[in-house]
Amino acid sequence: MNLVFDSSSIISIATNNLLWTLEKLKKQFKGDFVIPQSVRKELIENPLKGKKYKLEAIMIMDMLNDGVLKIGKGNKDYLMNLSNNIFTNKGKNINIVQEGEIEVISIENNNICIIDERTTRMLIEDPINLRELLESKLHSKVSINHENLNEFKEQTKNTKIIRSTELMTIAFEKGLFNDLFTKNLKKDFLDGLLWGLKLRGCAISSNEINQILKLEGF
Repeated sequence: MNLVFDSSSIISIATNNLLWTLEKLKKQFKGDFVIPQSVRKELIENPLKGKKYKLEAIMIMDMLNDGVLKIGKGNKDYLMNLSNNIFTNKGKNINIVQEGEIEVISIENNNICIIDERTTRMLIEDPINLRELLESKLHSKVSINHENLNEFKEQTKNTKIIRSTELMTIAFEKGLFNDLFTKNLKKDFLDGLLWGLKLRGCAISSNEINQILKLEGF
């Protein structure tokens, strides 16, 4: 089993200065940490042409060179076409997913996908509420092609998704951050860690953060 990262999760981790945790987690994990080629393009090739995320791109490239991350390839075309032909508004299909996210879930081998972006996760886990969200954004009725939705469900039935918040909670449980706080600040550190990820891109609610804190005994 491998962990397959989409762009959103790596960005959340990178912009919180947490890329170093991946190398430490990798040493304790039996599988590979994988990014698809399309995600590599989003994280490295495109940012290297600009200034804003150039530093993060170089750091991620270094992790590829060191073998912390590996490149994987999925059969994304079928799932891409299918997923973007599920919801319609005013007779037109709604393109709801991007290449990188779909390639992440198209890589086979019983992987765990790390996806911070909300739409792709909702498409897999809760498509009915996704329709309601789309209707709220578009202020008009959204229809579902149930044949395509059912086929998408069949294609992704074994897909397991977690977010950067769950992954960093695992890092917290394994003691990777113990040198960064005193014992009396343990709860505050985890709370700050989760909120940092939320505020920099991870789609997680404040209630979900509180649930994680409760599960961790706080």
